[in-house]
Amino acid sequence: MVFGWGKKKQVVEETTDELVVTRHKEITLQDIPDVLTDITNLRQKTLIAEVKSFQKRIQSDSKTLLSIADELGNDNLNTSDMDPHLEILVNRGKKEVISSIQNEFRIDSASIDSFEKVINFQKNASRGIKKVGDMLGKHSRVIHIFAKKYAKKLKDDLRTLTDNLTEVNTLISNYDLNQELLSEIKHSLNDFADMKKDIEKQERRKSQLKNLVEDETQNQTNLIKEIEEMKSSSEYEKFQEIKDKIIVVQEEEKSLKNKIEEQFIKVSRPLNKYVYVSSLDKPLKIMTEKLASSPYDVISEMNESGIKTILGSVRSGIESGSVSVKDIEKSKQAITDIQNLIPKLIEQKAVFVTKQTKLNDDLHIFDNDRLLELVSSFEKSKLNILDAESKISLIQDQIDSTINSIHDMISKLELNLKQASSTSYTITYTENDLQN
Repeated sequence: MVFGWGKKKQVVEETTDELVVTRHKEITLQDIPDVLTDITNLRQKTLIAEVKSFQKRIQSDSKTLLSIADELGNDNLNTSDMDPHLEILVNRGKKEVISSIQNEFRIDSASIDSFEKVINFQKNASRGIKKVGDMLGKHSRVIHIFAKKYAKKLKDDLRTLTDNLTEVNTLISNYDLNQELLSEIKHSLNDFADMKKDIEKQERRKSQLKNLVEDETQNQTNLIKEIEEMKSSSEYEKFQEIKDKIIVVQEEEKSLKNKIEEQFIKVSRPLNKYVYVSSLDKPLKIMTEKLASSPYDVISEMNESGIKTILGSVRSGIESGSVSVKDIEKSKQAITDIQNLIPKLIEQKAVFVTKQTKLNDDLHIFDNDRLLELVSSFEKSKLNILDAESKISLIQDQIDSTINSIHDMISKLELNLKQASSTSYTITYTENDLQN
């Protein structure tokens, strides 16, 4: 049989007989820090007052235990009739129990007037009850057998002391839970400040993008005006006419090119073969290859002598047999025809080149590069506006999402404040409070 002192599980009982009257109050976001301070101060004052009441009870219980210890100390427990070894054991247990009670339950007259003293009182009381409980448990047999009339008193008084301390622990635990709730509210306020800064940052960025859109819109207006002025000028009209003429000339070029290629295709085989048997210099060999693949590009007054030399050499190669062809006479006649046409083809190309060069020179009447630059800038400006508007839309979505999160957070703040106090708070705010 043992006492089991100091090992009883603490049970927190909920009191439901007290009617809690909830008050209602409107506050702003800026008022919350002061409200938290007021709640903390009120909770501490309430805690101090309640624990102070239990201190008096515990002091009274301690006096009772001390008186029991004094009574036990004056009782010899008839140890003189015991076996000497048993007498020593009983007296030792008696002495240690009395000493423990006297050491741990000396009456502390210091009044509890601060939160720190509440914590110190709880620590000291818990330590004392545990030590006495452990000591009584250690000498449980001695007390129950040889000090039986004290056992129940000690056990009952120590249980009363423990129950009162349990109430103190409950009060402090409730206070700590309240402080945790207040800490959560403070954390939410910090989150709100961070979210507000994010909104301010996003609003600044959105404002910058809107200014960019305005600038680009004005830039487009200026570009369109300059483009229209250029296109309405007489120079632009002449420029367009020249471009139309160039298109016609390009068709003429295409026709002339086809005509020249049709002539040279008749001798393309011997020309290609002559490249491999020719003893001509390297420049003329290169020209021979070009005549076979793209004669139009070679035909010119500057190349006339070289072309004649090549055609003459090919003719000699056909005659000597170094350049093999199916029909020698036909190939020779084809070369002769081209030789006769060369001056006319060169003249026709020269006329075309002169005409084309003049038209290209005439294009300089109008600054088309400037027009292309303006058009390119206009297209770039359109893309800039589309990009900025897309970013503005994305930023606004982010702002709306953050504001919704703030609304949810404020609702949670109201709930937490109500749980932390006996007041139902309504937090009033405007959209400007969230962004300024």
